[in-house]
Amino acid sequence: MQQPAQTGRQPEQGQQSAEKLFTQADVDRIVGNRLARMKQDLETSDTYRRERDEARRELEEYKNNAFLKEKGVKADDMDYVAFKASKLVDNQTDFQQAVETFLKDNPRFTGMGFRVVSTGLPDRGPNGSSKASDSEIRKAMGLKG
Repeated sequence: MQQPAQTGRQPEQGQQSAEKLFTQADVDRIVGNRLARMKQDLETSDTYRRERDEARRELEEYKNNAFLKEKGVKADDMDYVAFKASKLVDNQTDFQQAVETFLKDNPRFTGMGFRVVSTGLPDRGPNGSSKASDSEIRKAMGLKG
């Protein structure tokens, strides 16, 4: 037969113990229940942590895309520029600094990489006029008419 677990206090002589004594089975059941609750709490907190981390990643991605858009990066190039800039991020360089550096070296992703510069002089056709006529263009292309 199982011995009851003692509570640590011995009743004085001639006095009945008013304290409840637990059997080993009772203690095992109580401890098992507590461990099950702790495990469930831990799983719940892990779920909350994962959800929190995912929300933080989404927010960071949203902020990064807004920054790229502000910098003039074309929508088709955003993923690529974000990827390349993320490779430049380290302890001394944050995402925004990395984007600035990448775009400085690769301005074509902002739509500002190719600029048309005017000399201020109007274009002159072969006959000296400022615009080439349709027939001159056709002649230059080797077309009739």
